[in-house]
Amino acid sequence: MRTKNSIINTFSNIFFNLLIGVLGFIKVKVFVNGLSTDIYSLNQLFYQIFSYIAITELGIGYVINKNLYDAFAKNDKKKINDIYSTSKKFYSLVGIIMFAIALIISFFVKYLTKVDISILYLQIVFIVFIIRNIIDYFFVAPRYIIEADQKYYKINYLVKSIKILEIIIEIALVLLGVDYFFILLPGIFITIIIDIYINKKIYKQYKWLKDTKSFNKQHLKGTKDVVWRYLASLLNSNTDIILISTFINPVAVIVYTSYTYITSFIKDTINIVSSAITPSYANLILKEQDKSSNTFDEINIVFLFIAVFVCSMLYGFLTNLIGFWVGLEFTTSNIILFLFCFSLFQIISEKAVIVTINSVGLFKETKIPTIIEAICNFIISIVLIRKFGILGVLLGTIISKFITIIYNPLCIKKYVNKKNMKTYYFQYLINVIIFTVLVFAFNFCKLNIESVFQWILYVIIFAILILVFMFVVYYVFFNSFRLVIKRLKEYVLVFFRSRKKVVWKR
Repeated sequence: MRTKNSIINTFSNIFFNLLIGVLGFIKVKVFVNGLSTDIYSLNQLFYQIFSYIAITELGIGYVINKNLYDAFAKNDKKKINDIYSTSKKFYSLVGIIMFAIALIISFFVKYLTKVDISILYLQIVFIVFIIRNIIDYFFVAPRYIIEADQKYYKINYLVKSIKILEIIIEIALVLLGVDYFFILLPGIFITIIIDIYINKKIYKQYKWLKDTKSFNKQHLKGTKDVVWRYLASLLNSNTDIILISTFINPVAVIVYTSYTYITSFIKDTINIVSSAITPSYANLILKEQDKSSNTFDEINIVFLFIAVFVCSMLYGFLTNLIGFWVGLEFTTSNIILFLFCFSLFQIISEKAVIVTINSVGLFKETKIPTIIEAICNFIISIVLIRKFGILGVLLGTIISKFITIIYNPLCIKKYVNKKNMKTYYFQYLINVIIFTVLVFAFNFCKLNIESVFQWILYVIIFAILILVFMFVVYYVFFNSFRLVIKRLKEYVLVFFRSRKKVVWKR
């Protein structure tokens, strides 16, 4: 059942994420061409500012999820109701505080950008943008319930369908030449309507779920450690655009966000996979810890495989894609491209560790290194951005990231076997080498791509070649990869045998 739910959750999320990603490509193209450079860079800046306002949430979602995993594993409905009530009150308060903070920040937004826009207009569109993004906080509590129960796929189609509708409406409004203010408004009304509808569906699914009107701080135990870890993670991932907007110019923002749109889309897809795995893996650790060690090895090698393949392909073809998509004027150098790809490699390759940390709730153990990483990232970026621009920002992110890459695996050794750690670091190093070799191979090829058709053809050819190469290398050198292949074979055989039985019965 664990595996089945994880698979359903994963594929339903990936399907919709791909649709949203394709529409997002179109949206960015339309926004870049249909809005002024100032307005587009302003839109990206607002997202970054909102991420900082979202600090108010304090990362409590991690704690709530962890406690709900435990409650569902024990089928403790009373505890689930108590956690639900506590989270409902907490997030309502968060929404109110976020709005108040946004009102204050609106008077200072003008100092974070070099755009030539009226201060009053800047304040108004910022407030509307914030309102649009905080509405969910007043309705989010029931979603934690269905997510912890590994049945989020039952509402996922609604959540994502509305997101798709919202993107389509935004694209249409930009094409019609509507002012940015009015482009933001439909999202507010759509969000309210769909949130009410989704919550009704969840209450129907869990008829025993009720608001006990209680607020038990015990259900938020461990919050202090989560908060610091959350703040540090936020600083790590949401500093770059603010720094670029402040110290460089709006064009640099477009260049950076064009590349990071692709890498963020990939990160979101990977996060979908890791989030789908987390409830099942947490359940495995809680009930059958003796099996968790081998499972970790298999999860880790899969993410390493994905990291090498995806990031090497990005290095080979991302610049061409950006050129066809938003224009050659928004492309950058190979060295910056490599740093974009390597930064993504770092994030994907540590996912097995992150899944374990979130599954077990090792927030206290990972707090300090995450804080140190964030501080180092900010300092290095500030120092280097003035001289090296985007290159300096990326170097700050990459150099500081090694702190948690080295330290965090040590925190999970209790749950994945101490001996596995040497293997983990060795595998990481080998995969860095494989990735670097593939990057050099692309540099050696020097592909001359002049059309979209050529680009697609080369992508297919090189994807096949790299996959074959990687499959052979991983199968020969990594035992955990062989175990994954064996497990996949078993799943396929079981699937086809069950299909044959169904057909025969018919």
